[in-house]
Amino acid sequence: MVVFSMVQYPNISSHNLLALAKEAGAAGIEWDDAAHLHPGHTHEATQAYWDAVQTKLEPVSLVSTYTLGNKRDIQELFMPVIDCAFALHTSVVRLNPFAMPSAEADYSVFNVSAQELRTICDMANVFDMEIHINCRPGTLTDTPEGVQRLIKMANCRNCKCSWQPDPSVSDQENLKNLQLLKEYLGSAVINASWKKEYASYLESTFPKMPLILETGRMV
Repeated sequence: MVVFSMVQYPNISSHNLLALAKEAGAAGIEWDDAAHLHPGHTHEATQAYWDAVQTKLEPVSLVSTYTLGNKRDIQELFMPVIDCAFALHTSVVRLNPFAMPSAEADYSVFNVSAQELRTICDMANVFDMEIHINCRPGTLTDTPEGVQRLIKMANCRNCKCSWQPDPSVSDQENLKNLQLLKEYLGSAVINASWKKEYASYLESTFPKMPLILETGRMV
């Protein structure tokens, strides 16, 4: 399923973006909680849900500005995100990992992030939602090994990763990394480095997996 994401278009109204999503041939929509929705604002999230329904787009996911770190007040900070996602009727919330390259992170860094991630996943599980950790260069999830380590340490069934091609490595290496993450994949992001081989692999292996269209068009 191709899902149009609003995250790259903060200055375009959600009404216009819903129309663009239909033009792009998307079946679903991903909202962001920075420009178009705001954590805890359930009234606007409910209206966003009905706007998507009227446009015949499935509200698949919410991409959040929340980033894993070393937070003590996780429930206070993340519950508004959950409330917004619930009002939006989404099944997926995407988050960013801690911004440290996995090669530089020791056990304690992974452990702190995993504990925070576990708390978040437990909160989301109550509402039957999945948490997808974005695979980003220069973070704990910049390699398949880093992704696997973080998710295994969190040890939550509703925790998966949201993969995207890394422009710093070859197409062959990207495809290999994608295949190595097969067990942990929840969604994939179509960015400027996207190749048809990635779509072919995902469509044949995970035909219902959300393919997040951040660029506004298929590359």
